[in-house]
Amino acid sequence: MTSQPDEAHDPGRSASPPAWRRLCARAGWGVACGAAFGVIEATWALQAIGPLADRIATMAVTVVVDGLAFGACALALGPILWRFRSPETEDPPVSPPAPLWICLSLVGLGLGVAVFGALNRGEKPTYRPHVVLISIDTLRADHLSSYGYERETSPRLDALARKGVLFTDATSHSTWTLPSHVSMFTGLNPAAHGVLARDHRIQPFHHTLAERLREAGYATSAWVGTRHWGFVGADYGFAAGFDRFLHAPHPRRFRSARLLRAFDAWWLQGVARGVGNAHDQVTAAIQWIDVEREEPFFAFLHFYDVHSKEARLPYEAPEPFREMFCEGDVDEVDLCDEGVCASERLLEIANGRKAHLDAREIEWARCLYDGGIAFVDREVGRLLDALEDRGLLEETVVIVTSDHGEAFFEHDYPLHSTLHHEITRIPLIVRAPDALAGKRATGIVRQIDLLPTILDYVGLPVGDDVQGRSLRPLLTDWHAMSDAEALAFDDGFGGVLLRSGSQALIRHPDARTLAGQPARELYDLATDPLQVHDQARSQQSAVAKLELRMAELMRESDALRQRQAEGQRRVDVEISEEAAAGLRALGYVIDEPGEAAGGSAETGR
Repeated sequence: MTSQPDEAHDPGRSASPPAWRRLCARAGWGVACGAAFGVIEATWALQAIGPLADRIATMAVTVVVDGLAFGACALALGPILWRFRSPETEDPPVSPPAPLWICLSLVGLGLGVAVFGALNRGEKPTYRPHVVLISIDTLRADHLSSYGYERETSPRLDALARKGVLFTDATSHSTWTLPSHVSMFTGLNPAAHGVLARDHRIQPFHHTLAERLREAGYATSAWVGTRHWGFVGADYGFAAGFDRFLHAPHPRRFRSARLLRAFDAWWLQGVARGVGNAHDQVTAAIQWIDVEREEPFFAFLHFYDVHSKEARLPYEAPEPFREMFCEGDVDEVDLCDEGVCASERLLEIANGRKAHLDAREIEWARCLYDGGIAFVDREVGRLLDALEDRGLLEETVVIVTSDHGEAFFEHDYPLHSTLHHEITRIPLIVRAPDALAGKRATGIVRQIDLLPTILDYVGLPVGDDVQGRSLRPLLTDWHAMSDAEALAFDDGFGGVLLRSGSQALIRHPDARTLAGQPARELYDLATDPLQVHDQARSQQSAVAKLELRMAELMRESDALRQRQAEGQRRVDVEISEEAAAGLRALGYVIDEPGEAAGGSAETGR
């Protein structure tokens, strides 16, 4: 009787490899897949990295980190990979087939080249200036030393003003971020663009600044200080027209891929408490400019570091700016009230649920706020230095402004809710190739004037769908001054401001009147810039005249809005739980499900 061959010596069947080889096999598969994925990620990231050395290092870091991460996952989830096993063994092969990850890498590179080509399609324009628009969220004008502040908070912006034009009376169109930035990007005041509530967004039929410039052949990129659900985020339509639109956290050097940025997001929010993001924004912008410098580019930077914070302190900057203007040790200061801190406490005060800050606490808030200004000022200076070092500054239109200011109880409220001067007066500094150096331009200018000014400089028509007007005549003529009027709107509760000449009329909603407070406030800013003396009762004829003008401007704006929206489908934002929680932490009242979108019984600060 013939004996069966011993399985252990059957040449057709291999022995099971030892455990350590099986672990290596799993890890090998993970590393190979991760490396291939890293190539695909890095291919996209390399479009925004400048020097060749940075490109090589970014690719290497991405491939290594992704490979290690995938390898670790493969060790933990190895059995899933057994479906790739050799038919002659129950174990996965000791090493992955090289063609697999080579093909994936080539596919990734091919996709990257295709995307790069698509983003750089279109006409190559003749010479046009580059454009850099910088919005420093929540920056009030009178806390810059160039606007007369006693603390030297802004040496770099002061220097920019000496080389360009500073507008002494620039006015915001709203007390909060979303409508103000929509006005910048559309050239329309809030009554005309209709973005007045939390679930409103830029409508697809609006022709934004970025879209106009991209259609003209500009490379366009944005670095915004919020998440995608923030009021300058992609969820609200601001990404339209941008080749690249990057939210916080912004890619650090060699760390542009998604996996590394996810770690940076955890670090920024969990460890750094959201402080210091402007540094990475500027670094990423400089890297992108190094790529696009041969063609006209539009760079938009939105800094959030001056805005009130989510954790412990109401305002905070990284060292050494954190305590720059404060007397004493900030770490020994407790600005919380029964566990309620930062923006949340300020919001509770604004809504009457917490007592006001005392004089010492207000001073702490001010000095911390000023430290944030100094930090962002340095970062703006770093960007300007980069432009100058590359020989680009003289051929770039640089605009630095803000969406609104911030109050420190000048009119009994913190944050930014009232229509008084500390909130609606914003800084505006412009340096352009033909602009005068050192001019301080007088007269009212507005956020809606930014779009036509930029289009004027790049040689594009404005059209009749824009309310603003170009500021170029004021930038190039020492004697020119503005005679514009401005409307501003509060945070969804019906308050309206009209600025006309030196007069400021604030019309409050009916609810304020029912509560026994004045329905109107009138100030002459030429004699009362701090708005201490309300003249509404003594100057009733002036109030009536201004109200008629306000109603006329509102009608014109409403007619323009209806004309542009005719036949168009309106698109709104669905605010997620994550977005609502994040916005509340930053001091914004967000309606609960079932409440009206435009407001609530609380004050939206």
